[in-house]
Amino acid sequence: MSNNELAKNVNRYLSDVATSFLKFSCVGGVWGCFNPIPVAGSTQALMIAKTGKFVPLAPFSSLASIGYYGGVIGCVAGVQRFICGGIAVARGGRHDVLNEIFGVGGVYIYMRTILSSDTRVLWNNRFVAGALVGTVAYANLAP
Repeated sequence: MSNNELAKNVNRYLSDVATSFLKFSCVGGVWGCFNPIPVAGSTQALMIAKTGKFVPLAPFSSLASIGYYGGVIGCVAGVQRFICGGIAVARGGRHDVLNEIFGVGGVYIYMRTILSSDTRVLWNNRFVAGALVGTVAYANLAP
């Protein structure tokens, strides 16, 4: 494989990771709009814990859940595409089911470690938001 072909494969791979993250972040945001379960640590969750009575949230009532689920679902899709695309590039551009199986395995490990506690999820979403802000700032300020 020549350097030009490798660069094209890497560019396709990175664009696939980015677009998958963005598309599934939007899906997660829509899910957060209509999800009746409040995000841990939000005022609605604390009220439910205080009273002991679960009251489902009305649609569009919790803005915190939009960013929360957008970050979580976007990261899961981004990790899956990052792993399976990286394996495809490492294997010389071969895209097959084996790459997808390794991608799902990577998502399983990611979910067990990062998404196992609310604190880790919040830090994950903060890191993702910071990376997005940094990316936008770099894109607008770079010469």
